[in-house]
Amino acid sequence: MKYRPLGKTRLQLSEISFGTGDNAGLMVLGSPEEQRGAVARALELGINYFDTSPDYGKGAAETNLGRILRELRADAVVSTKVEIMPDTIEDIERAITQSLDGSLRRLQRDYVDVLMIHNPPRLQRNLKAPFWTPLTPDDMLGPALRALQKARDDGKARHFGFACEHAEPAAVYPLLESGEFSLINAWYNLVNPTAGMRLPQGVKLGPDYDDYGEIIARAKACDVAVAAIRPLAGGALTPQVASGGPTARHRLAGGMYTRAPETFRPEADRGRPFAFLERLGRTLPQAAYAFALMNPAVTTVVGGFSDVAQLEELVRYSDAPRLSDDELAQIRAVYAKNFGLA
Repeated sequence: MKYRPLGKTRLQLSEISFGTGDNAGLMVLGSPEEQRGAVARALELGINYFDTSPDYGKGAAETNLGRILRELRADAVVSTKVEIMPDTIEDIERAITQSLDGSLRRLQRDYVDVLMIHNPPRLQRNLKAPFWTPLTPDDMLGPALRALQKARDDGKARHFGFACEHAEPAAVYPLLESGEFSLINAWYNLVNPTAGMRLPQGVKLGPDYDDYGEIIARAKACDVAVAAIRPLAGGALTPQVASGGPTARHRLAGGMYTRAPETFRPEADRGRPFAFLERLGRTLPQAAYAFALMNPAVTTVVGGFSDVAQLEELVRYSDAPRLSDDELAQIRAVYAKNFGLA
């Protein structure tokens, strides 16, 4: 396992980290034995960073991760998140404080290494958004930042970050440039690489395809670390989904894509043309991780693992050769042809 610096902090993060979300499902729906075995194996393989949230399993992921890390007496870097909902947006500071206190109880920790805002930065609030209520730069650098600073002063959080899922680049840039944040979670994968590169002519952006405006390049320029999330596009970049369609996900895979498979179809359709990356000695998921890790702005790839076999498959490839120039050219050709979609 290799390690990369977490921005300007003294922390070093494993280049593959352990995500605990509903999408992979292990830390929410797995058995206690499966969960403990996966965390223990991750630590043995050199993973030192664990990403969680009170939203994952409505607190279950934090509870399970906290219990296991305590049992294993593991010295791990842990981040969690706070989420502002429409009914708490008028008192952001209080909402953050209460959320963090709940997370610390579930995690059985006195502090977290990184406390992140889960809400997407956007230029305007939208209380009807079908995801976490967007926060404006004024929200983030005003009451949210005051609450984060209080958490740091109280010894409950060491560093700050925010998530960029469904974020607007114009709202992200001033936050990166503020110097207040050490880490962002950025949606970056083969299916949607716009956080790290400009797409060639031919891609038809639509309501289900966000343009992240190369935010991770801006993050690197601001010395902010980047955790690449959704490296497998919710499972679209797996041979099971490439051949079996949106419903061919792992038995533990959850979240919106399981509850409403039709919402997963755009990802699955765009992921299918990348099946050519599966070859002797390398799986499609390994190629997807290699793509993310080739970007020098990426600090760590947040893996969502449904079982130990997936974990070992991906960690085993972390130090392998990256994609070839020919493969990168074929990837750009997929974009230029709009993923083969009409």
